[in-house]
This record gives sequence, structure tokens and C-alpha cells, in this order.
Amino acid sequence: MALLRAATSSPWATAPRATVAAASPHPHRPRGYHPQCASLAHSVPARPLPCPRGLTGGPCRASASAEDKIDPTSGELISENTKDSVEVNGTRWSYRKTEGDGSGKPTVVLVHGALSSSYSYRRVIDLLGKAGYRVVAPDWPGHGDSGAPAPGKFGYGSADYVHQLAAFLHKVLGGDSKFVFVTQGFVLGQYGMLYALKNPDKIDKLVILNTPLQRKTPLPAILSKLKGSEPGLFGLPNPFAQKQSGPLDLVDAGNYMQGGSPYYLDRDDAEAYQGPFESQEFRDAAQKMMEECDYDALLDQVDEGFRTWRNNSLVAFGTSDYYIKWETASEWLEDKRTSMKFYTFTDKMGHAVQDDYPERVSEVLQNFMEGVDVQKKVDPSIKRGGDFTE
Repeated sequence: MALLRAATSSPWATAPRATVAAASPHPHRPRGYHPQCASLAHSVPARPLPCPRGLTGGPCRASASAEDKIDPTSGELISENTKDSVEVNGTRWSYRKTEGDGSGKPTVVLVHGALSSSYSYRRVIDLLGKAGYRVVAPDWPGHGDSGAPAPGKFGYGSADYVHQLAAFLHKVLGGDSKFVFVTQGFVLGQYGMLYALKNPDKIDKLVILNTPLQRKTPLPAILSKLKGSEPGLFGLPNPFAQKQSGPLDLVDAGNYMQGGSPYYLDRDDAEAYQGPFESQEFRDAAQKMMEECDYDALLDQVDEGFRTWRNNSLVAFGTSDYYIKWETASEWLEDKRTSMKFYTFTDKMGHAVQDDYPERVSEVLQNFMEGVDVQKKVDPSIKRGGDFTE
């Protein structure tokens, strides 16, 4: 594997420390979201970290998204991407898309992780769409605007998700086209990797963003609780944990998305992630997803499978992920082929890098897809033939 870093640094690296109560540069959006009370976090000291969105009022993700941009003349929403849906084996799959400009650029498929949705990619979709790429970003079953099938109609195991994703992509993209496949996040992001292993002939290039790759990365507490195995200290098994019995009355997706990032989650964004799980059928789907997931076996399956992976790939990690240490990705790549390159973002970016800094993610994706080498090696201690490019 190759250890690569961006050649540029954040232009906001000296952003001052501020409180979340600072005036929002977007008056129609709240300045910050406090996950514990689901309300505006007035006068809560923000972490002394820059906001990569170009805001100077404090560390908040409050850049206007595609769904917030308003044309000042018409009053209409401005967005390069649209929503659509198809039915796959009785389940509605919702997805965001752009059509591309017909210039021959590859199609890009963006896959999210557990308790997230295609909403996390909304700005990346816009940026890639403006650059002429066709983009397809589905919501997995039980997430976003997709359906939440009853357990009797969908198995919720890894094979079920991979099979459904294959059927969805065949229906939307056709059977012959190859595409760039981007996956991120716990469980469902790992199922995306399993899809790639089963369909290497479909993958032009693969990009893995902040996804657990080693057993030393425990499940976040919220996912462990859904699985009925709430961890103890330091992510170790908790012998006193009581398994949840019966339907759940809460799946805290907003808190989960907040927990992996160094930036406060805007209340509107938190509600976008949390919204589906206000429904019991979506809470049941999330619980079933985690109950059917053998997390350690999944990590082992991914690790073993990618030891012989030959497709051109990029593992790109934000280094301020509170769920996954970026070093675990570097270690995971030590016994993988040199077709898999490693890249770390120099900017402060957490677990959902596509939401923390979409401009940088889009830039890196385009450079990788177009073969533009704007990267430099930074760690001469890692020595493997073919790892580095000048």
C-alpha cells in the first residue's frame, strides 16, 4: 500500500476558538446542534478546531447544503442532484443522482454506512455533478427515504444486503457498465466492500472512506446497544450489559453521526439523519441489521478477501475520526497489494468525511478518477516496493 497525503493544507487552519452561540453566517440555520438535548447549544465552548466549510464563527457544519440553497430571484431550491426510487425485490430503494454531462467520465456510486444515508453525500454529489460525473447514491434499506422491509421479507444479513445492492445497481445502471465505487462507514460500508469483492468486474476503481478494517476498532456504543451488547470500558465486552428485549423506542442516529466528528452537527442535519428512525419500522430494521451482524467475522471476511484484490483502489481517511483510528487503515494495508493506495486528509475531518469537508472529498475523488497526481509521500518509514509516487 502507499501512504499519501494531500499536498495542500487547510486555508482555515488558524480559525479562532469560538462558542457555538456565535452568530450563524446562515441565519436560516441554527449555529450548532447539541446531541444530548436535541436543541441549540447556547454558549457551549466549541472544540478548538477549524471549520473546513470556510466559516469563521466557530466549528459547526453549517455550510448551506444542496437542499438549503435558494435562488434569490426565483426563490427555488438550487441543486445539481435529484431524488428517485426503484423497487427491488419488493423493497423501495431511494437514491440521489446526477445525470452527468455525457463526456465519457465514469459513473460514481456512493454508499453510506449504518444509521447514515445518502444525505451525507449531498454536497459531494453536487460537486461531482457540476464536474460532469453521473452519480448514484442509494439509501440502504431501513435508511433515509428507502423502505424498511419487515424481517420476514428481508433477511438483514450481509448476503441479503449485498444481493439487494447488486440488484439495485443492475436495475439503475444496467448490467454492462463499470463504475467507480465509494463506500464508507460501519457495517453497511463494510457490506459495500463485500459487494466489491463479489463483483470486481463491475468496479473500475474503488475508494474506501473511514470504514473499520481491523478488530481493534470496536463498534460505537450506539451500534453495540442496537446489537444488544453494549460495551464496557475501552470498548471491551460488558459482562453486566442487559440485552434489549422487545421493540426499541429510540435509535439515536443524530447522536451517532455527531459522535464521530470534531464538528457540531447542525440541527437540520441531525434531524435529517434522525427522521427515519422516528418510525418503529425503521427502528426495528436497525435493530435487526445489528443483530444479524457478526462484526468480528465481517472484519475477518473483508481482511481475507482484500489480500488478493487487484483493482486500482484508494483508502482515504480523515484523521479526526472519534470512532476509528486512521493508523488501523495503514496497518490493515500492510499485507495488501500495492494496487491499494493510502491517503490521509490533512484537514480536520472525522468519521463522515463526506459531510465534514465535501469539497476536499470531491477534489480527492476527481483527482483519483482522473489520474491526476497532486499528492506527495510523507512517511519514509513505510517501505514496500511500488508504494510511492513522486
